[in-house]
Amino acid sequence: MALPLHGSLGMRISRCPQRHNAVSPSAGFSLVELLTVVAIVGTMAAVSIPALMGAVAHAKLRGAASSLAGLIQSGRMQAVKRNRTLTVHFLRKKDVPFAFAKDATDPSPDPAATDPQVQLGGSPFQVAVPTGAGAPLLTAAVLSYTPLDYPKLPSFNPRGLPCNYVSGKCTPAGFIYYINDTSHARAWTAVSISPGGRVKQWFWNGGAWTD
Repeated sequence: MALPLHGSLGMRISRCPQRHNAVSPSAGFSLVELLTVVAIVGTMAAVSIPALMGAVAHAKLRGAASSLAGLIQSGRMQAVKRNRTLTVHFLRKKDVPFAFAKDATDPSPDPAATDPQVQLGGSPFQVAVPTGAGAPLLTAAVLSYTPLDYPKLPSFNPRGLPCNYVSGKCTPAGFIYYINDTSHARAWTAVSISPGGRVKQWFWNGGAWTD
């Protein structure tokens, strides 16, 4: 038979505080703390977003340059294979830039289904020569030859050598084509074709051209 608790022991037990139900009045975040966190996140976003956009623009340009260089190489090989002179053309359809290679004597402005062709991306676009303040140029001192640029179009004779095709005559020449991204004005790339037929990609790092 259980005996009731009496005296001081019973009183001590009954007065034991219920600590596990206690709630600290200082739990949570104050308005000042929340505003501080928001300010820090906003500052980090303001710094990182432009850098991220620049990285995306450069990645697009590298892809466009690689596509153009590949198309030029394909046109060169097709000229040798077909024993014909082929010309590389630039075209925009619905504001999307394309490049394609076709018979130099073909007057049609559009590529045939069998002609090598490639899309140069969405926002990157082919331009003639960079202009304006800070526009980079690849000079003859860097290239070791004086290149022709757009609107001159590169052709390849049956030996695979680049030339400037005019009225049935293909004069040996070197070429340079620049690609810029309208969403990031300082992002530039270029594709050069030496008189010996070497195709090379170039990238502007903000102060100099690198390969």
